[in-house]
Amino acid sequence: MKTAYEILKSDEELNHIIDNVNYNMNQTINFVNGTSDINYSYCCHGRHHTFFVMGLMEHILSALSYDKHMIELGKIAGLLHDIGCYYSRHDHARISASMCLYFVSKTNLNSNDLKIIEQAVLDHSTGANIKSAVGAALIIADKMVDINRGIPVKADLIKGGFSNETELNKYDNPPDATNIYTISDIKLNIIGRDLIFNYRVEGETEAFKNEYLIPRLNRTPIILTNNAATYLKCNCIYQANGDKVES
Repeated sequence: MKTAYEILKSDEELNHIIDNVNYNMNQTINFVNGTSDINYSYCCHGRHHTFFVMGLMEHILSALSYDKHMIELGKIAGLLHDIGCYYSRHDHARISASMCLYFVSKTNLNSNDLKIIEQAVLDHSTGANIKSAVGAALIIADKMVDINRGIPVKADLIKGGFSNETELNKYDNPPDATNIYTISDIKLNIIGRDLIFNYRVEGETEAFKNEYLIPRLNRTPIILTNNAATYLKCNCIYQANGDKVES
């Protein structure tokens, strides 16, 4: 018998939505930018982003010794967290949470399971009302894309069929770097209750720390990551080439 996650992962309707999220969002952004003075940046919430987040959630919950059922709920929340973007980028967390009921009803999950998934998805953008380990892990995994946005964002746009090179170039990694350093990768290692985000940097590590990472330690994505880690009774540690970085 298939698990709830396996049922949803193979669901044709859900896969259609995930595969077309980027196209729908960016077509809307093209229209708005072309007909007004607003200049929205392009968004990436499709398959590459979804499975990046889902895999990271599984890693977090497994490393913190949550049981198989909680890990499965985490993977499902990761799978569903951005499907509302198919219809609208604005308020997409609320739309995604509403859509969860329909898709979860295709499985044998109970009402309490649905409540955990729905709440996690609803809260993943703001982190204002974390109520479960699934919700906390979703925030950390989703915001890791923001703190490492160049690699997954550009790849997600390309995989979503978006080919405007001028806009794609905005997502070079890191987007506001000087040419004396680049981020080649970022890994999340979990040791005990420490979540260790280690940036692998090519070039001048000190410049990267001072110009890129330290200023971000007091900005929203990392603040939300730290808050979610606190809910999990964990500490966040940020490193550049293995050296701890503090604000």
